[in-house]
Amino acid sequence: MKYKLIALDLDGTLKNSDNQITAKTKEALIEVQKQGVKIVLASGRPTAGLRHEAKELLLDKFGGYLLSFNGARVGTVPNQETVYEQTLSIEEAKKVYTRAKQYNLACMTYKNDSIYTEDIDDEYVCIEAKINDIRKYQVSSFIDILENPIHKVLLTGTPEYIASIEEEFKKPFGNELSIYRSAPFFLEVMAKNIDKAASLDRLAKSLGIKQEEVIAFGDGYNDLSMIEYAGLGVAMENAVEEVKQRAKVVTKSNNEDGIAYVLSQIYEGVEY
Repeated sequence: MKYKLIALDLDGTLKNSDNQITAKTKEALIEVQKQGVKIVLASGRPTAGLRHEAKELLLDKFGGYLLSFNGARVGTVPNQETVYEQTLSIEEAKKVYTRAKQYNLACMTYKNDSIYTEDIDDEYVCIEAKINDIRKYQVSSFIDILENPIHKVLLTGTPEYIASIEEEFKKPFGNELSIYRSAPFFLEVMAKNIDKAASLDRLAKSLGIKQEEVIAFGDGYNDLSMIEYAGLGVAMENAVEEVKQRAKVVTKSNNEDGIAYVLSQIYEGVEY
């Protein structure tokens, strides 16, 4: 099979435990792009949080894509033309915020390439800002900043607490919204039917690429849909158990160049 599109989760997949893309993985991904393969960075991160990795992998040179907010937006590199976009309405975002306050969850969203939150010192808000290398702003009222539809609301709590309340938290929304964990301490809220697989499918079809010609690499719960969607769904060795069980292949960990390991077996000129 000649794979034409590679979707990459970032944290725990493309990047190692030191938050770096290793030289071996970088070389492998640049080599496949030289062969005409398209790369899409597929992450729960905001678009601004993908800019450094896109530059490092030369997506601007080869014409790659950014699938951000777990698929609520897909855009081109480098000019960021929108391929697909779906947002939460202001009313939906308000309902999520109200529910979050009932469960004492910190709540944040993104605006002007920054984080806006009432909980600026929350441990997990700080983690999100650091991961994405973006600023965070304290607001007195989350609702007051909802002037336009948004791509995502991110809720945070301890992993144990998030796991214990996730299903109960979702109940009032039924199938109206997409709500699921990414990291154990993050609960992501997007518009209905938003996930990485749905948006990856839209991108592939816009490029004339078949589902079986797609490779997807991931490690977390929010990667599960695209790993099951792809012709070759690959879980990292460090992935959560459910992802490993449902992937077609389990590769080496993100600290062992698991992406390069798989690509070296598929594409000539890629070394491991």
